[in-house]
Amino acid sequence: MSRVAFAHLQPGRGGREQGMVRIPGVEPDWEVPAVVVRGAGDGPTLTITAGVHAAEYAGIAAAIRLGQELDPARLRGTVIVVSLINTPGFYARSMYINPRDGKNINRTFPGDMAGSPSERVTHFLTSELIRGSDAYIDLHGGDMIESLIPFAIYQQTGNAGLDRSAEAMAEAFGLDYVIAAPPDAVPGASYVAAARLGIPAIIAEVGQQGVLDPVSVERHVRGVTNVMVRLGMLQGQVVLRATPRRFSRFLWVRAPVEGAFYPVVSTGQMVEQGQIIGEVRDLFGHPLAGLEAPAGGVVLFMVTALAVRKDDPLFGIGAQEDPWQDGFSTGRSGSWVQGIAQPVAQQVETQDCHRNGQAREGGDVWRDEQEVAPRADHQPP
Repeated sequence: MSRVAFAHLQPGRGGREQGMVRIPGVEPDWEVPAVVVRGAGDGPTLTITAGVHAAEYAGIAAAIRLGQELDPARLRGTVIVVSLINTPGFYARSMYINPRDGKNINRTFPGDMAGSPSERVTHFLTSELIRGSDAYIDLHGGDMIESLIPFAIYQQTGNAGLDRSAEAMAEAFGLDYVIAAPPDAVPGASYVAAARLGIPAIIAEVGQQGVLDPVSVERHVRGVTNVMVRLGMLQGQVVLRATPRRFSRFLWVRAPVEGAFYPVVSTGQMVEQGQIIGEVRDLFGHPLAGLEAPAGGVVLFMVTALAVRKDDPLFGIGAQEDPWQDGFSTGRSGSWVQGIAQPVAQQVETQDCHRNGQAREGGDVWRDEQEVAPRADHQPP
């Protein structure tokens, strides 16, 4: 049976309830703001979360708006919105991590009721919020030092029906790119935990660099509304601002050493395998390591900070499993799994870095009932 309540928020048919929900077993108290909107008609349950990363403001603002603007009289089914998961990080203006334990919350799903604060939070969310939902959307965006181009990601599970449902949600969201990712792309992520429960789920990435901009907020709201139309929860038509391009891999390029980061590409740019995409220098400007594209694809995500630590993710590249798909050519041989970092013998001519890299704008999936160690502190999305 689909979930129609969350904790003490239990509205009747055609009603709405909101309030702070306390996460059990976490001290000091950890509360999250939640809204449950129960429609006048029968339908699926859609769960929406935001603020797993506390400075990704566009998704948080969009979730707050959705919780207030949804009309129960027009809704079929139930929508549960938790607009800010990482409340301690929000007030600390923290990037990536939960300041209570220094962990990236989106690497700790499905959690552990006896674990660290982050793990206790994600255990509660997995068992008491995500489980029992018919579909799940986690709203994200570029953190304070991240530029990205809008994309959605879902997990390829091998369950054909579940994968089709998640794919339909990702496409309906209407972003520039859709990544059908393998399970190891973002281990410990929210959408991975949902997929393991047999729930179609996506992460939607819109917005960047800790900016609350109305265009990104609106794009999140429009994307969620499209998914609700696709699920049969609202009447209307799916309105797409972009026809998404599809990828089957999301590849990280990480800093091999601590230093100053100088990219030579920007978000949205196509790259070839083996192409130099940046370098890390010391504080005297001397090159320490060059950074190569691990595969032909598109730069979806890029750090915009000068200061980087060893193992920090610097780029996220959308790529195909087959490098010849989608017209991508390949350059020198290289890893499919992780960016190659090699010492450089001479200065790499640096192009404009575009550190403010502006993002470009450009069947029923209500499921049948069924159940089915990367570094944590600096690892979006």
